[in-house]
Amino acid sequence: MKPLDLNQVEEDVLVQVLRRCLADLDHEIGHTHHAEFKQMLRQRRGILEGIAHKLRARIEQSA
Repeated sequence: MKPLDLNQVEEDVLVQVLRRCLADLDHEIGHTHHAEFKQMLRQRRGILEGIAHKLRARIEQSA
């Protein structure tokens, strides 16, 4: 897989999008009663949190 080449503005926008998506997922998880769907949402949240962590580390390294 090729590395993603983003400039600072693109990184900032991506961080904002990830934060919003994670907040939306938290809301959806809290309001979902179907166990399998809730588990899928939790898995998705974990993946997005991992991406956000990698992005934060990359931003800190470039600062």
